[in-house]
Amino acid sequence: MADEVGFIWDIDGVVLDSPHEESWRLTLMKDPWNTEGLSSDFYFTHVASRPRYEGAHNILELLGVYERLGAVSEEDKRKLLERYASEKDALIKELIARGEFKLFTDAVALLLKASRKGILQAAASASKNASTMLKNVTRSRVLRAVGDDFGAMSEGDSLYSMFDFDACGVDLGSKVEILEYAARGLEGLPDADIDRFFVFEDAASSVEAAKSLGYLAVGVWRIGDRATLEQMGADVVTDDLAMVDLDDLLRLGA
Repeated sequence: MADEVGFIWDIDGVVLDSPHEESWRLTLMKDPWNTEGLSSDFYFTHVASRPRYEGAHNILELLGVYERLGAVSEEDKRKLLERYASEKDALIKELIARGEFKLFTDAVALLLKASRKGILQAAASASKNASTMLKNVTRSRVLRAVGDDFGAMSEGDSLYSMFDFDACGVDLGSKVEILEYAARGLEGLPDADIDRFFVFEDAASSVEAAKSLGYLAVGVWRIGDRATLEQMGADVVTDDLAMVDLDDLLRLGA
């Protein structure tokens, strides 16, 4: 059964709790932005799982920063957008280098169990920092956080080593394209024979993208409205992947 399925994981918000939200917020509070109001709900609705410039634009537009800084023309807005995004990127790299992100242990445990079972898995995040974070999660950190690696990791492995294909930070226009790219990557691996894809996502729009491609979707409810994940057609919705039995999950769509 393991050879017939592929897992595609969103990273930021599902596997790792990255400092993306915090870096957007901290940058926004500095000069010349001097703006508050970037709540977790705002971030989840208008920034999470979106391309960098789209998320940055939504912050500057919807929180009135363009207007307050006198940006009227598209050129003025573009300059502010690029500056804000650049300052945020510098800050997040600093936070990641210091290891200031945490693991969602329920997701880590499930992907390790899947790896041990021989399921092909792809990391698929719009974030260009997702791969770096995964590489910074060593086996010893996994053991400290999760308590077990389920026999999936060897000394010298990182969490990144558990993925068979990396579709993080690719320059594609939408989540649909990212998921398609991840699926093609897994299908192109030697001896791959995949007839079902499971996509693990925390954003309703990403669940919708997965379902539009005919993939099975596991909605991971971390923040926001659980009902929206269900409304977008998630086959499973949970706030704790530790409650999801891997064998039961693999029976879906079989």
